[in-house]
Amino acid sequence: MKRIIYIIALFVSVAHFSYAQGEVEALNYSRSGLFGTARAMAMGNAFGALGGDLTGVSINPAGIGVYRSSEIVGTFGFMSNSSEVGDTKESKSDFNVHNLGFVGYFPLRNETMPMINFGFTHNRQKSFNSNIRAAGYGASTMIDYIADRSAGVDPGKLIISDDNNAPDPFYDQPWLTVLGYNSGLIIPSGSGKDVTYAPVNTKGETPFQQINSYQRGYIDQYDFTIGTTINNVLNVGVAINIADIYHYTNVEVLEDFDNGGYTLGNEITVNASGVGAKFGLIYRPVNAIRLGLAYHTPMIYNFSERFSADMADDMGAYVTDPEYKPGRTDSKIYTNYYDLKTPGKVVLSGAAVLGNNFIVSADYEMIDYSTMRLKVPGGNLNRSWYDIDNDYIKSDFKLTSNLRLGMEYRFTQQLSGRLGYAWMQNPYNDDFKDAGIAAVSGSNTVFRMEGDTNYFTGGFGYRFSRAFYADIALVYQYQNDKLYPFPNLFTEGGELAIDAAPFDLKTTSIRGLLTLGYRF
Repeated sequence: MKRIIYIIALFVSVAHFSYAQGEVEALNYSRSGLFGTARAMAMGNAFGALGGDLTGVSINPAGIGVYRSSEIVGTFGFMSNSSEVGDTKESKSDFNVHNLGFVGYFPLRNETMPMINFGFTHNRQKSFNSNIRAAGYGASTMIDYIADRSAGVDPGKLIISDDNNAPDPFYDQPWLTVLGYNSGLIIPSGSGKDVTYAPVNTKGETPFQQINSYQRGYIDQYDFTIGTTINNVLNVGVAINIADIYHYTNVEVLEDFDNGGYTLGNEITVNASGVGAKFGLIYRPVNAIRLGLAYHTPMIYNFSERFSADMADDMGAYVTDPEYKPGRTDSKIYTNYYDLKTPGKVVLSGAAVLGNNFIVSADYEMIDYSTMRLKVPGGNLNRSWYDIDNDYIKSDFKLTSNLRLGMEYRFTQQLSGRLGYAWMQNPYNDDFKDAGIAAVSGSNTVFRMEGDTNYFTGGFGYRFSRAFYADIALVYQYQNDKLYPFPNLFTEGGELAIDAAPFDLKTTSIRGLLTLGYRF
């Protein structure tokens, strides 16, 4: 009951709430993937206790204290992302720079602290590049969802006029209601707060639904790190990290009936920048054992986004209004600003260096996604704007675990082989995940309930000389998700009232990486 009241309250808030961000967006920009140098990726990114690698330094800044020379590194990668829903398959391939950086080694001629190292690293943390298409017969029509969510909205404020001086309903009314009403999909009855909406009579026909999703973008992170070693036993490091986000989304939901249909489209462009910090320790109790501990503070992001929506309709066989004409309803392009605090991260690491030939390592991460917080930008007086969204976040997400394992065997002084595995746990509380009731933003109703992510990795490294080396890696990633055309809706008694019938979405990724490094 509390959840239902919150959803209604969120839907009938005031101006510019139509795209006020929620838990779906907070999670999307708080989770990262597995990226880095080819050596680290081949070992499942289990590098928190090893150091001596730019990805290891990004995981645990104390890893910069392992260096005994300066280094320049670049990693280039080919990536192919695939999505599969039933017999429908889509793919997107690209070539990108995954990692660039350098480490500067500065000896101090001091036995206690023999050197101090500085480093800069650019790491791609996440790729949004994907094409997804899902099609099938739905259990309920999205028109039912739009009608249910529109209760209490004054139909007199939904009219779109050619008069430039007339109020724009997209400015302060729910976008789904504006689009549905002006496309003839929902019919009002009653007045004032008691107004309700009925879906247009589609004669009980089961709609054929299709989702077309086109996404491009990335999360890039830039680390500025300083660290040293104390008595050759304890490494310490600290980093300031700056992040950059670009994310473009174009998503359509189509519903076709026997004699007509409609298409809902949304286009969103997001840009953001953020700042955070990392602190790390690596302790070597004996020469063969290394233990690591790192803490990543929350990232504080400032977001700006541009968004628009449209609905094309041809429902003349079902709409009884004699003045109805098939057509298209378009919004203007709007801009919104908001802030996001991502969850912090604790990384526990261990590694064993056995002789000169064999390394095994493991990283364990803890991330509490219930601590994500949306905020209004500084100076905005409406401090309570995101209170409901943040309440959702606290109840719907949980403390998660990520595990990374890796091994390396040196066949000769020049050639090494590597294997790795990584598992990233989904961040949802079970009840929330099973219910499929995410609070979506505005008219973009499509969302994913992500499953656990698995990575299988491997590769080789070759040293051409003491200074120059090359590493290659192959990474296979897969996960099984639920793709919703719109959220489920439940009665106050907890019974399923509107069934979104999510699609089973399987996503896979294959990456090939090449790292070139030079030490001096």
